[in-house]
Order: sequence, then C-alpha cells, then structure tokens
Amino acid sequence: MKIHSKRIYTADGLKEGVLEISDGKFVSFKENETDCDVDYGNNRIIPGIFDTHNHGTCGYNPCGSEGMSSEDIKKDIRGYLKGLASQGTVNIFPTVMGVQGCKEIYEVSKEVNDGAKILGIHSEGPWLNRVGEKGIKTGWPEVDPEVAKKMYEESNGLLRLVAIACEIPGTEEVIKYFLSKGVTMAAAHSDNNYEESCRGYDMGLSVSTHTGNVMTGLHHRDIGGLGAALTREDVTCEVICDGKHICNDMLKIYFKVKSLDKFMMVSDCTPLSGAQAGKYTAYGMEVNVTEDGFCLTDTGRLMGSTQPVLYDIYNLVENVGMDMETVVKMACLNPCIKYGFDSYKGSIEVGKDADFCVISDDYKALYTYSEGRCVYDREKEGVVFNTPYVEGMRL
Repeated sequence: MKIHSKRIYTADGLKEGVLEISDGKFVSFKENETDCDVDYGNNRIIPGIFDTHNHGTCGYNPCGSEGMSSEDIKKDIRGYLKGLASQGTVNIFPTVMGVQGCKEIYEVSKEVNDGAKILGIHSEGPWLNRVGEKGIKTGWPEVDPEVAKKMYEESNGLLRLVAIACEIPGTEEVIKYFLSKGVTMAAAHSDNNYEESCRGYDMGLSVSTHTGNVMTGLHHRDIGGLGAALTREDVTCEVICDGKHICNDMLKIYFKVKSLDKFMMVSDCTPLSGAQAGKYTAYGMEVNVTEDGFCLTDTGRLMGSTQPVLYDIYNLVENVGMDMETVVKMACLNPCIKYGFDSYKGSIEVGKDADFCVISDDYKALYTYSEGRCVYDREKEGVVFNTPYVEGMRL
C-alpha cells in the first residue's frame, strides 16, 4: 500500500511524499512523489501517539468495576482500545490501580483488535500518598509485598510501570521487587520535600508521574518533588499538556529547565473522556464535566483528564507556540525510547512499524493505523462512545 500526503512528519522532518507500507512496516518513503493507492492530500500524518498513562476513555474503563465478569471486562477493554484509536492513540499502557484488570488486559493484548495496541500495563498505585483538600492527609493502604507479586503474576509479565509514593513506610521492599522484574518505577502522589524525593530516585525510581500534579511544588527554600523531577537528569517526566493541569506558562518553564528529550506527553484520561458537559458520579463522588471538556469535583479540583494526547498536541502547538516536530516527538518517540520500543516504533521511519495517524487541521483523528492496518476511520465509524456506561453515571 502506498499513501500520499503533502504533510508527513517523518523522522527527518516535515515532508511531502509517498509512504510505502508492507507487512505492517514502513518499507520506503519517496519524497515529492504522488503516485499512490491512498491520497490524504493536505491532511497531516503524524507518528502513532503512545500514551503511557490512561485510565479510560469514551465511556470505557480498562480495569472494569466491582462485580463485572472477566468477559465483560475484556469487552470493555476492546471498546477502550477502539476509543483510543478514535483519538489518535496507537500504542497504550492501560492504567490500573493495583491487581484488578491486569489479567484481562494481558489476555486482550494477545488478540488482534481494531484499536490501539497494548504494549504494557501501568499501575498507578495502590501505594499513594495523596493529600486532600485543605492539606488533609488521606492515608494509604498497607504495603503488602504479596500484592506486588500478584500484580506482576496476574499481568503475566506485561506490567511495565508502577507508580508509588516512596515516602510510605515499607515501599522499599516492593520497589526492589518490581525493579528485579524489569518494571520501571515512578514517583507519584507524594507529599515529600526535595531530599525525600531524591531518595526515591536514588532507590531506582526513574519516572515522574504527571509532573507537577499531586506533588510538592517549587519553593525558594525547598524545591520539593517538582524541583527534584525537573533538575535530575536521570528522571523522565510525564506531563499533561492540556493547559489546565499545568498552566501554559509553567509548561514553558518546564521545557526551558530540562531537555525536551526527557518529557513524555500523557493524557491521564478517565472513562469520562468525551462525555457531554454535566454532572456525573465517579470515584464515589459528584464530578462535573465542563463545557470545555474538563472533569472537576464540586470544589473545582481536577479529577483526572478528559482530553486525549491529541488535544495536548493542539495546545502546545497552537497556544504555547511549539513546533509540531518537537511536540510529536514528546508524544510518540520519547515514551518508546524510555520503555525500549524505539528500535521499531515511535517515528515514521523506514523499517519501523507503520503506526501513524492522519489528523485534520482542528486536530481530530481522521484515520488511525496500527502496524499498517487502519483501525479507525472517522468517516465510516464516526464518534466512538459507550453511551450506556456514562448515562448510568449521569446525575
């Protein structure tokens, strides 16, 4: 198959030409050629987005809910993967919060589905130290090494990333266990100072979870968890770039302080991504989806994201003024480098998997390809959304 576009974001920059795809790989690129099987005209072609932090989308929850059968959870995972593809996400670490869902995600990862491809599992927690509204400490579950072992065993080795608050007593043992299994460890939901944050990175943590969110901020006498994440070169930073979780002015500071090679764009999306504005019940509380697509508690605190990485690309390019080549690298290639997939994924380059997305000028996914297969076609499939699930949550 030969695909033409006037704007293809290749590994060597923005070019017009024809991509030839065979056996799921990019096999050639001919610059300024037009002879093709499929012509996408002036629509942009970008590499496949790789979201390593995503709890759900389009009304689908990849780890299911209490009382769901294993088969129903797997059905939701398949819908989730299609929803991701409709948002331009080609590769994914479905994000769970412990054991639930790991077994089913592994089983679905072995299937051929018309949606995003599962490259691993990310568990955010369960050992987190989130400080609630007005500084009220909410506590944490007891650290149990047997739970850590079950997480890894249920995933059949697909567990690739675990986020943890390393200041919680007893976490050192589970950190050592996960690292011994080749699992990447991240610092998340912590209430610690700079020195304590560095202690975690010295133990082997190497990722900062949604940098700036649910961590101690910069202060002129202690630069906190955020300062540790931004100033340590051995730390790769997840960052939500929707302009809401981190304001655009702070994003500009991030990208001046630290090499852009050390940032991975993530969505932190929830199943309410794509829901209409209104009030819903989620996470045991009342939440409000705003007209501009953000999920807030009744106090105005953000409750995860409802915007995909493709929206974040829009924000960085159109509102922050960054160039598209730099932004797609943070969204597509950098996570592949961090997690070891860059030899065959993450950029439009001969020899790599043919993972890419055709997007409109208003940053909507028109066609999404995974390993050379079209897994989403907006013209034929329209908007993907699990209406019954979300309507059941509407207040």
